[in-house]
Amino acid sequence: MEDRAARWLPTVLVTTAFAWVVAIAAAPIHDPDSWWHLRLGDELIAQHSLDTPAWSSFASASWVPTEPVPEILSAYVEKVSGLPGLAVLFGVALLLMVLSVHLTNRREAAPVPASVATLLVVPAATLSLTPRPQLASFILLPIVLGAWLQTERDLKPRWWLVPVVWAWSWCHGFWIFGVVVGVVVVVGVAVSRRADLRCLGRLAAVVVGSLAVVAINPAGLGVLKAPFVTRASRQYVLEWQRTDLLMGAPLVTVLMIVTTAVVWSVTRRNVTWARVGLLLLCVVLLWYANRLVVLSGLIASPLLAHALDGLRTERPRSAPAAGRLGRAERLSLVAAGAVAAGLLIVLAPATSKEPGGVPVALDPLLDRWPAGTPVFNAYVLGGWLAWRHPGLDQYIDGSITPYSEEQVRDYVRADATDPGWYRVVRRSGAPVALLAADGSLARALQERGWTESGAADGYVLLVAPGRRP
Repeated sequence: MEDRAARWLPTVLVTTAFAWVVAIAAAPIHDPDSWWHLRLGDELIAQHSLDTPAWSSFASASWVPTEPVPEILSAYVEKVSGLPGLAVLFGVALLLMVLSVHLTNRREAAPVPASVATLLVVPAATLSLTPRPQLASFILLPIVLGAWLQTERDLKPRWWLVPVVWAWSWCHGFWIFGVVVGVVVVVGVAVSRRADLRCLGRLAAVVVGSLAVVAINPAGLGVLKAPFVTRASRQYVLEWQRTDLLMGAPLVTVLMIVTTAVVWSVTRRNVTWARVGLLLLCVVLLWYANRLVVLSGLIASPLLAHALDGLRTERPRSAPAAGRLGRAERLSLVAAGAVAAGLLIVLAPATSKEPGGVPVALDPLLDRWPAGTPVFNAYVLGGWLAWRHPGLDQYIDGSITPYSEEQVRDYVRADATDPGWYRVVRRSGAPVALLAADGSLARALQERGWTESGAADGYVLLVAPGRRP
């Protein structure tokens, strides 16, 4: 009976993970940041370079595009196949993430514990599973982590990590965590005194090379500096605020971390300084910000798989060991992935044709305003304005980076109708505002004589007194 369960349970668990992410992808695209990433991809394609493109006239801070490859790819896909094509691309990226996690886990554990740890990653990552360039990081981090875990075992430098991190830096700013994982493993090896200075020097050279090579990214040194730039405006962005540990995704991640620690304390098997360091890194990432919960889960997953694998004192003779995927296991993974991708392709045209969470009914009214018109907009609609109405000037959008701290503070003051709010609106010169219909700013503007031009999906388009398209 145990042998039979060991054969079919991993396939069921991984297939469940595949089905889960397909359900996430086969839905209207509603993440507000997806739109400005598409606009940026359109701009990079149009200018045939990675130079910083023209953005809103309200964007006065110095910045560089740090995620050009997925932005350009997404823009091309959307141009060719519309939003359903973008949903399929999103779903394929999620499937690759699950596959990347599972293959990494299988190097650390037998099929059952590896599959359990893989399935747990999906709910642990739900705060961040949106069609944005960060998905590239979620695919690459398990690969880099798996390589460093293998290095911790055999002490062999894997120089191919250097070009991988370089390519990663073209895709998303989380490349820095690939370097951080390397630092933690090298320090762990040093503390354990398992390697001589020459060996440690080679391992450290991989870490230093992975960091240094990013400096030759075609987008310039700004890519190298970006992960270290901290702006006060981040305090206003929900995903960069301290993690609410009572939410679902953090709770699942806490479960993964605590289970790993408890199993280690009970079995005391294969617990190394490097792995302890990585688990502590998971704790820091989990605590630091909502945005980093997914990274905590991705790093904790192979640690959990390895810990659970150590619970078994004896393995059935027919059960595969860690690191070895049998022919049947490979075929089942390919078949499950192919079925999931096919299902997504069938569903996407029906489920993802229209965007979600944006007032598309107001687009014809916005189209009537001439190019260059400033729009005082709700923060969550800035990306939609940037992409769907590139000729208009959004006051703020989710990219944040192009906007000064003063600009962000002014928006927050106006949105909350704090003292001086109307001076902010007047100083913007915007003759039109696109805001949440039930928000205090919309009500306050109407009390000042702004008139409603249209309303849809919980938003209202207001026009200043004496102005018209």
